[in-house]
Amino acid sequence: MQRRRRASDHGEFHADERWLITYADMITLLLAVFIVLYALSDQNVRKFTAFAQSVAAAFSTEVFQGTEAITVTSGQQSAPSTDTFDAGSGVLSTDLRTVEATVRDFAVENGVGGQVSVDRVPEGIAIRISDALLFSSGRASLDARSKRLLDRVIVVVGPLPNRLRIEGHTDDEPPAGPFYTDNWSLSVARALAVLRAMVEGGVDRSRLAAAGYAEFQPIVPMTDDASRARNRRVDVLILYPDTSSQPFAPVSSPQGILP
Repeated sequence: MQRRRRASDHGEFHADERWLITYADMITLLLAVFIVLYALSDQNVRKFTAFAQSVAAAFSTEVFQGTEAITVTSGQQSAPSTDTFDAGSGVLSTDLRTVEATVRDFAVENGVGGQVSVDRVPEGIAIRISDALLFSSGRASLDARSKRLLDRVIVVVGPLPNRLRIEGHTDDEPPAGPFYTDNWSLSVARALAVLRAMVEGGVDRSRLAAAGYAEFQPIVPMTDDASRARNRRVDVLILYPDTSSQPFAPVSSPQGILP
């Protein structure tokens, strides 16, 4: 009688511990998920590195007469190709230090430090160009030097399958000169000027859109002349092709986009 009771007690103990099997299965599945995520992140880093190298190659030639070409601080230069920016997933890496360093070196080598940069934004990657490198004050016409700079940008973005949005931005002061009555018209005209230069440079016009935001999308608060100068810019935005795979908001069609 006593021996049967012990067997029964032992059986009840195992019944109470059956949750351990489910728990162990769950831990195993979580481990598998993290292994897959790690493998995917490694692929994305390689994609981003390839994209960074294509930027380095694009900016490796001389843009401004009388200056030296960009020196890449790390890695090997390679010609850009359609494989450097995957059309199905885009650049997923959050580490833009390589691209930023490449563009920063280009700017310093050409005496335009602080006027060309690359930033990650919710809809893609933005190449930001100060208006002083492209336009005279209050104007929206490109000169020969401006077009040489845009030629380097075209080398980067031209082979990509991604859609591009050219965005014009101003400060909060009225436009100088008699050519434009407000910042809306100036910002749109500048975006269109860059768009047309890209079409002339061979970029498929069906991939392009132009948007003018006037002073309403500043990157820094406009408190003095220096901050206003930072906000006067043209952004070449490389849009993520599949926003459903991005941890960001979907691509929208903001006011100001022109066909």
